[in-house]
Amino acid sequence: MRFKKGIILAAGKGTRLFPSTEAASKPLLPLYDKPLLYYALSNLMLAGIREVLFISRKQDMPSFKKLFGTGNQLGMRFKYSFQAKQKGIPDAINVANKFITQQPFVLALADNLFIGESFQKTLKQVQSINSGAAVLAVKTKYPSKSAVIDLGKKGKIKSIIEKPKKPKSNLTIPGLYFYDSESKTVVRKLKPSKRGELEIVDVHLDYLEKQQLKVFSLKKDIKWFDTGDAEEMLEASNYVHRYQKNKKTLVGSIELTALKNGWISKKKFNLIVSKYPNSQYKKNLRKFC
Repeated sequence: MRFKKGIILAAGKGTRLFPSTEAASKPLLPLYDKPLLYYALSNLMLAGIREVLFISRKQDMPSFKKLFGTGNQLGMRFKYSFQAKQKGIPDAINVANKFITQQPFVLALADNLFIGESFQKTLKQVQSINSGAAVLAVKTKYPSKSAVIDLGKKGKIKSIIEKPKKPKSNLTIPGLYFYDSESKTVVRKLKPSKRGELEIVDVHLDYLEKQQLKVFSLKKDIKWFDTGDAEEMLEASNYVHRYQKNKKTLVGSIELTALKNGWISKKKFNLIVSKYPNSQYKKNLRKFC
């Protein structure tokens, strides 16, 4: 099943990062040398996805469009929509109904980072599924903060429990989900939880019940960040800085990823970089000119 379309959900209020998010959208805040949103977009690009729908708050759409434009400069196609009211992560699939049509797609949360050399290889493995849905599994010190996935022999999924008090494993499901078009029907059947929102774990449980959910465990070299608060933003920024310096590469660079994917030429890449104002990001990009 070939995933050609991607959705980035960037409609959260980011209240845990107040007061910074009072005046700016959380996904547009800087994480080291580039906006947080660059990392989510780069993840989709690493999966070979060239058509992307950004879902934001209505008041943030002009800023998103100013930053990314049509996507043509990267050899991509960008569209924009907004979530009028926060109804939970699965509601992004409702918002993106016309964009998805009948094609499989990837849903990315704007504040999730994945850093590691084997990450793109894992994304290519996910492309091998024929139907249904797929999630990633990553080891974490604090599994009770999100959905915990318990795997049995040969990696078979035994259970998925949202924020359990006593986790059965240290594996959690990060914010990068892979669905076929049947997910639209699944979401339409969902009912809000006690907190009044649709829950993404219920989508996964529906697929699991039908034995159509696959899991791909991330390798040990991949570092995952869920940048929910200021401490996590700082930790992620410092990690990106060290990683880029030690590996002599860039993480989350949409221009460099487009170049490596063959979507833009070296001449086009150099032209894009030359037009940027002097900044740390431009300085880092120029190393690849």
